[in-house]
Amino acid sequence: MLAVVALVVPRSAWATDPIAPAQVVPQASWWDRTDGTVRPSRFYAIRSDLDRAVTARYAALLDTMYGEYTSRLDHLRRRQADVLAVYMFARQQDYLNTLRSRFGIDGTGSGGMFFVSPNGAGLAFFTERVPEEQVRHVIQHEGFHQVAWSYFANDLPIWVNEGMAEFFGMAEVLDGDVVIGQVDATALRSIQEAIKAGRHLPLATMLNMSSEAWGANVRGGDARLQYDQAWSMIQFLAYGDGGAYQRNFNQYLQLLNAGVPSLQAFGRAFGATGQEMVDAFESKWKSFVQGLRASSFTSAMKSASFMAAGVQFLRGKGIMPASVDELRTALVEHGFEQRVRTHGGEFVIKATDQALWSIPEDPQTKDAAWAASKGKAKKRKKPKGAQDWDDGPAPLDLRTKGLRPNELLVTWTQDERGEWQPRFDALKP
Repeated sequence: MLAVVALVVPRSAWATDPIAPAQVVPQASWWDRTDGTVRPSRFYAIRSDLDRAVTARYAALLDTMYGEYTSRLDHLRRRQADVLAVYMFARQQDYLNTLRSRFGIDGTGSGGMFFVSPNGAGLAFFTERVPEEQVRHVIQHEGFHQVAWSYFANDLPIWVNEGMAEFFGMAEVLDGDVVIGQVDATALRSIQEAIKAGRHLPLATMLNMSSEAWGANVRGGDARLQYDQAWSMIQFLAYGDGGAYQRNFNQYLQLLNAGVPSLQAFGRAFGATGQEMVDAFESKWKSFVQGLRASSFTSAMKSASFMAAGVQFLRGKGIMPASVDELRTALVEHGFEQRVRTHGGEFVIKATDQALWSIPEDPQTKDAAWAASKGKAKKRKKPKGAQDWDDGPAPLDLRTKGLRPNELLVTWTQDERGEWQPRFDALKP
């Protein structure tokens, strides 16, 4: 979400002791509770109240994606300096309060955003009750908006801006490797069904859509198709007809970077100035989308994130499953589910969903299933200042079997608060 907003007058938050009402003490704001110490990042200035190890993990993701964004855009001129401030919040209310009081931003309904205001700019997100995979998607999506601002300011057409942000948001990043071009099953099903039912937006409508019209649809609750279609159009321009349109797309970006209006730039880059050309282009895009299949690796990451959240949920109830089958049975019995907010809306993932417990086969994979290694007690060094340290066995580790291009492994570490945090790693063959 790219937000350019006006300054508003902030409110002050105060806490009152109900026993001694005469003692009125200001409640320290998130900004006052954190400091401006430079966090472990090569490119970003980070302010965070997350556990240090978690902050470092997200900082590494930001740095990796920064290299990916700029490798795709550095043939263009930078029109203005980077704005690389990042604010990481553990709690949603701190996120909302700080955006409003510090920057005059209304973050209601968002899970993260890149914003520009008279009081500053940056990327902000929170992690409270947000699945790990969704946090990573927000960072990668909004991170693209943040870097694209340096090259295009407000001149990048909304369908390109959001389509490319989703394209990078769907990338899978593990151990410093970025796998782009991933196809999310939910987004793919959404756009395929829309095309089949004739509910998709005509190409001319997408090319002409203003940021204001896009935003109006978001506020009206009819945004999901926009995001899914914008992503699919970028996917088509990157891989359609064996990558035949990559050079045209780069030319289109160069023209936009030079200030050429979107429709004029598109016509010059693709030769699609007449309605017949636009219709032919749209026909190829629809055929391409209908032939796409969901990526097994992306499906595995989403399932792993859900399972990891389920492990934490059960551990809070004193339940320690020793296998994926036991995990599944326990989550179903307890009605475990996740509410996931995307840029296009909110949906619920339930433990009864069969797709969570297997990985779609891809052309290189004959056996794509979940395996598990039983959590075992390990000698662990207690972090300095850790609270509520758990000396019991580590939670259930999760591992795929037969996944390409890499196996996926989820292990666990305890943070400074004594809470178990999942770690996602790729095991290369």
